[in-house]
Amino acid sequence: MICPKCKSYRIRRIKREGFLRVRLAPLLGFYPWRCSTCGTVQLLKTRGRPVRKRNADKTYWDAQAPDRAESALVSKQSDL
Repeated sequence: MICPKCKSYRIRRIKREGFLRVRLAPLLGFYPWRCSTCGTVQLLKTRGRPVRKRNADKTYWDAQAPDRAESALVSKQSDL
């Protein structure tokens, strides 16, 4: 996203606050954005890039658990 006022790339979505942003803007398809450079708040038609969510079923350690368990078993067998 680019700020319409200062053309900066440091713009982010903000929380909807107030009657205009909470009730009216969603009906018309507008989303609130704030520029970190110039500090202006605009209602823009774009939602921005979708945020990738992590897989809730498997965490990093769950995915690595079989490898760690297997390596621990091999190290115990080599100690015997």
